[in-house]
Amino acid sequence: MEDKKIFRLALFTAIFGLVGMMVSANYIMPQTVQIKDMNRGMLDKEVSVEGLVTSVSQSQKGGTYFLDLMDGTGKTKVVIFESVASEIQKTNITPQNFINRRVKIDGKVTEYQGSLEVVLKDASSLKIVA
Repeated sequence: MEDKKIFRLALFTAIFGLVGMMVSANYIMPQTVQIKDMNRGMLDKEVSVEGLVTSVSQSQKGGTYFLDLMDGTGKTKVVIFESVASEIQKTNITPQNFINRRVKIDGKVTEYQGSLEVVLKDASSLKIVA
């Protein structure tokens, strides 16, 4: 009988904890970092970076965009995959509109050919600051 009560309490606590995590997951903000502080220990983690877009280029196939972002401490690439780029373009903004603009980007740190870059999560994860 005592084991049943303990089991029920443990089950209730686990379910309550999981529901709480799912509800609060949308409100957890990514860690704000400077580009110089990005490292391989942050791979696959969500970060927030703010800086000036110095150039925009497009993949050979044309769907993916690459923004060069500089924050005064360093420079990194921001990758905007085709699906996210089309979301942005639905608002009548093209990635070229971000050149020489200060932006805040939330995305995942990845590595490509030995360099760290940030992959934009979705269209709402890119905000023009100035």
